[in-house]
Amino acid sequence: MLTNILGALLLFPFIILVVLIIVAKKIGITKKKRIGWAIDWTTPFMVLTVLILIRAIWDVWLPILLIGVLCIIAIGFSIMERSREKEFRTSWVLRRTWRAYFLLLTVTYFLLFVIGITLQIIRYVN
Repeated sequence: MLTNILGALLLFPFIILVVLIIVAKKIGITKKKRIGWAIDWTTPFMVLTVLILIRAIWDVWLPILLIGVLCIIAIGFSIMERSREKEFRTSWVLRRTWRAYFLLLTVTYFLLFVIGITLQIIRYVN
């Protein structure tokens, strides 16, 4: 039972996102910061979900790829911050990197979900 619940939470990280938004409301986080706070805490689950989906579809384990993508996003935001501002704001770069990573992982999650379902249908038909 517990394994099924944990599996569902890992495969559907948006359940975690919704629960965290509700928790943020209950603990009194302002409306403006609520979504960002929930996204910040959901991102690690999204990383695990994408890794699990990649493993399930193609039977490869690619954590280095996801870490590399995170580093490239951080480098891009660092370059933007350095060229735009006189003083480098590390917290701004880290926050933007983490949230952009969440968006990228969300798109990847949906693409992998569609690809996985499509491949299963093709295997079933053949």
